[in-house]
Amino acid sequence: MVPGTSPATGWLGIEIVANGEGEGEAVLRLATRPEMANRSGVVHGGFIALLADSAMSRALGTVLPEGERHASFDLKLSFIASARIGEALEAVAKVLHSGRRTGVAECRVAASGDRLVATGTATFIIYLPESQS
Repeated sequence: MVPGTSPATGWLGIEIVANGEGEGEAVLRLATRPEMANRSGVVHGGFIALLADSAMSRALGTVLPEGERHASFDLKLSFIASARIGEALEAVAKVLHSGRRTGVAECRVAASGDRLVATGTATFIIYLPESQS
């Protein structure tokens, strides 16, 4: 597992392509496999949502001070097109707002490099270190 990743992202094999420290951006990639299919034989939307949420969380983490943790409490995803099994999905996330208690990020998920699959936004709660709460 890549340091700083969750057990879920490690288990799925999500790769960190770019982690813009201090820049509020991140790019994650997921190679899709047959067990990620829904009944229609395309990638289940839950995997796309997990990839987008993870990318937005990682992007927010690049702008937070040391010791602050965060968790999404709102996730909005719009599915644009199906992702086919075997395609690599890439999530590009950017922070829109980083405040004292909340953060907001947006994401675009594309397949095979440039075919848009989904767009999303997420709102995060920021937990201050124990000494500052």
